[in-house]
Amino acid sequence: MADILSSKPRFNGDKNAPIKRIVQNETSDNDGIYTDEEIKQKIKRHKIQKIKKIGLGIIAAVVVILIVMNMIENRTYSSYKLVKSESREDVESAEYMDYNDGYLRYSNNGISYFKQDGTPIWDQSFDMHKPQVKTCEKNIAVGDINGNVIYVFDEKGYIKDINTSLLITQIEIAKNGIVVAVLEDNNANYINMYDKTGDKVYSVKTTLSGDGYPFDISITDDGTKLMASYIYVNDEKMKNNIVFYNFSEVGKNETERVVGGYDFDTTIVGDVQFLTNNKAVAISEKSINIYRIKETPKLYKTIEVDDEILKYFYGKDTIGIVTNNTDSVNAYKLLVYNLSGKKICETEFNTDYDNIQVDNKTIIMNNSQSICVMNLKGKVLANISFDSSISDVITVGRRDKYIIISSKYIRTIKLK
Repeated sequence: MADILSSKPRFNGDKNAPIKRIVQNETSDNDGIYTDEEIKQKIKRHKIQKIKKIGLGIIAAVVVILIVMNMIENRTYSSYKLVKSESREDVESAEYMDYNDGYLRYSNNGISYFKQDGTPIWDQSFDMHKPQVKTCEKNIAVGDINGNVIYVFDEKGYIKDINTSLLITQIEIAKNGIVVAVLEDNNANYINMYDKTGDKVYSVKTTLSGDGYPFDISITDDGTKLMASYIYVNDEKMKNNIVFYNFSEVGKNETERVVGGYDFDTTIVGDVQFLTNNKAVAISEKSINIYRIKETPKLYKTIEVDDEILKYFYGKDTIGIVTNNTDSVNAYKLLVYNLSGKKICETEFNTDYDNIQVDNKTIIMNNSQSICVMNLKGKVLANISFDSSISDVITVGRRDKYIIISSKYIRTIKLK
């Protein structure tokens, strides 16, 4: 029987009595008549039951998602399937690197851009002594080390070239197309900044007896901040400091745009790197130093490392190092930190790997014969050997798929 609702007052009884609604229901235990308050309570209980059911459904879905994610996170692989293979048609000395949604191939004779499936997009010939390639987002800079030309590209191809009158020792490029080059002559070194049109917009001059030799540099994605590690001589000892520059309005009134610096004395800082526009890291022989830079730099955290740092690598939001491991039967230790300096991974291994990179929360290590895939908890997910010498491993954004560059072939593999 359908429920009948009526808001009209009853015709019999006291006209001043409280108005009631009539609900006729076969299962009613009070003659089908409920007060407004009773109806509200029933609706409330119904809503609570509905919310509970929805909540339980959400919890169940979250549990299922977490279980699936955990399975994916810890899935291991023992072999691989060959997806595609093609013969290399370039010189064996050519190098490969990830770029955009594909990869770059470069050598002394030129640079080319390919999609993941091997489709060529563009090719540029040149003649360089030793090409150094740096990328930021879709921008590419190729500098001729010990030469004096820098080529600039994006995903569509050639944009411009920059000619320097002095020899190039290092280059960097920002997201907005600004290029920085370290140059040297017989008496001094220069850090030159070039705008999107290739015009020089700023130059920092240094000498070994003064500020020192710029050993390594890094520029922010927005091109407004620069840091440099300088080696200098003092009291017949080789010493090291890092200097921060600001090319926005913040540094306009500062001498040579310098907004801060830190002295490392005789400890050598081998690498400096901006992790974001406001965070940077300096890696010395036995420490990781994280800085925060809004207007001026401030040391946020120093992580002391017991053993010598052999290798270092950076992910989108991670800093990784490999050290000697003197306190264990395993020869090497791998440590990974987040951008706040919190350790998120520590593991040991015995194999000497030439290259280490991070992609999609996965650590990929390789030498000439094998690759090792590991998650950020330190669990080895795959350890695969190959029958031909490996020179490069290209990631494609998936944990189970890689492009393997060997001396004779370019192979796309899928782990299984």
